[in-house]
Amino acid sequence: MTHTKGPWAYSPNTKTIRSHENYWIATMDSWDGAVNHEANAALIAESPNLLEQLKQTVASLEYWFPRYGDTEGANSQMMKNARAAIAAVEGGD
Repeated sequence: MTHTKGPWAYSPNTKTIRSHENYWIATMDSWDGAVNHEANAALIAESPNLLEQLKQTVASLEYWFPRYGDTEGANSQMMKNARAAIAAVEGGD
């Protein structure tokens, strides 16, 4: 499973999130006045960057843990959670 590559951007005029190649990602449309569409749209639009930053952080920590003598860090719950989040987004196990 692959997703449309980022960056994505939200257009408040059309209430749509589109990729840098102008592919439609989502429309922020709801009748619930309590929903903050701008905040939801900002979070969704930033998703590709958040995923990339998480992947870079995991890779960096996997590199540095052994070099600092941390034998547990790479297998910590934090790292397991981060890898699971990446796998969930990328369609892995």
